[in-house]
Amino acid sequence: MKRAIVMYLMVCLLISCKKDKIAQKDTCTVDITHQLRNPYDAAYSTQLNDKQSILQYSKFHLYNAAQYAYLRQNGVFLLDHPFDAVPNKHLQYKTEHTAQYGVYYGVVPNHLPLNGIYTEKLANVLSANSLDNQRVSDENGKDFSGNITFFDPIAATYVPLEGAQIAIKDGTRIIYAFADSLGNFSVQSAAITSDTVEVLLRFDHPNLEIHTIDMSNLLGVMGINTYSLGFRKSCGFTSLNIQIGNSFNNAALHHSCATLLAYNKFKDFAQHFGFLIPNKKMLFWIGKVAPISTSYAAPMLQNMASVSNANTEQLLVQLLGITPDIANLLALVIKNQLPDIYAPYYSFYSTRARRSFLETLFHELSHASQYAQVGPTYWLPYVKYIYTYGGYGNISLPNSGIVAISEAWAEDLHLHILKYLYNQTIYDTYAETPINSWIPYGLYRDLNDDGTTEPFDAVSGITYSEIYTLLQHDMQDVWSLKAKLKLNYPTQQTQIDNLFAHYGY
Repeated sequence: MKRAIVMYLMVCLLISCKKDKIAQKDTCTVDITHQLRNPYDAAYSTQLNDKQSILQYSKFHLYNAAQYAYLRQNGVFLLDHPFDAVPNKHLQYKTEHTAQYGVYYGVVPNHLPLNGIYTEKLANVLSANSLDNQRVSDENGKDFSGNITFFDPIAATYVPLEGAQIAIKDGTRIIYAFADSLGNFSVQSAAITSDTVEVLLRFDHPNLEIHTIDMSNLLGVMGINTYSLGFRKSCGFTSLNIQIGNSFNNAALHHSCATLLAYNKFKDFAQHFGFLIPNKKMLFWIGKVAPISTSYAAPMLQNMASVSNANTEQLLVQLLGITPDIANLLALVIKNQLPDIYAPYYSFYSTRARRSFLETLFHELSHASQYAQVGPTYWLPYVKYIYTYGGYGNISLPNSGIVAISEAWAEDLHLHILKYLYNQTIYDTYAETPINSWIPYGLYRDLNDDGTTEPFDAVSGITYSEIYTLLQHDMQDVWSLKAKLKLNYPTQQTQIDNLFAHYGY
């Protein structure tokens, strides 16, 4: 009996010892609802005096590895760029290293001896807990998971931002995660071990890239939109909740999110109702402060891949309105990397993207869906028409029939999609009275509705999906559409004639 008790006690002791050796998981919940101040941010601490300060944000000139190691061993997190620097398109930073020394930035306790190390104090930093500066390193790596949402300006609520690429950056080590349809993401890496990381959003996934074109930084259009949310203590984020709303005073970030949201919603609608989307990766240009044109466009140039370098400059001048001297420079840089969709925005709407921006993107995505149906041989004459005549021209011009078919389609379909997605009655009133124009805005809507609200419209029940199947390469003008509809819906031939006559056809 005594032997059994001794064995039992030994087993318990072994179990308790084993538990003591299990490292506590370094986990936490992090909420990002605004631009993060990094843990050592100088912006809020410049008014502190030396007596109030516990830490110093400093710039170092390090002449050898021993100096670097000394700082790291004493809990100093070092970067070779300022903590508030902005990365380039490759998530890399401009450094200040010389042939004699490396330039680094970090935060040190006031009491740490820095004898022999060149130090330039940039700011005093107040820390609520002096232990905040201690390194927390997990040699087995960390798990990062969470959720990202964006404030939808139409729904006036936060919605998941599917396809957002979240980057966790530890110096030169970067890991990526993509948000799913619920906005959830998860990634694990043994490479991320330091106590402080940078969290970034990058607008690039297999279906689209979003770039910004800015007249003050034309070459920036080559880069994929990437935004730093700031630095954070890098406990293994068990719940990294990113919420892009009005607290982010960043117009470029908001409009990038709105562009991705519009694409996601259109893609879901298209897949549900049998509409096509381009099978090649789409390139979006969003124009800062509408520097090029206040008009949106869906030239689908990247998808067509049929624009030669010789006429890139012409497209920039005549389609997007760039002056010839600037277009010449930009053409040399981007070559044929021209946009599928261009959308302008104004930076003075800095806290949010306006609902009109999102709404108009659905119009352009409706064009993109038609392009996926008809192909480049149909679309290129359409694009050339727009930039040759500086807009829609008039009905007497060659290929004006393509304009009439396509512009009315994108306008009517995008209102139909908005009503379906958001169930807001405001979209029933848009284009309620057809415009007296050679572009028959409202025609497709009248083909689809119940035909009881207007005396000229007795056509009903022709769905947008059915109309879409008719928009093939041979659909060159409105008269061709009328003939195809009468053939496919023989019981409504008279009603179709009367409806088209109302629109001037």
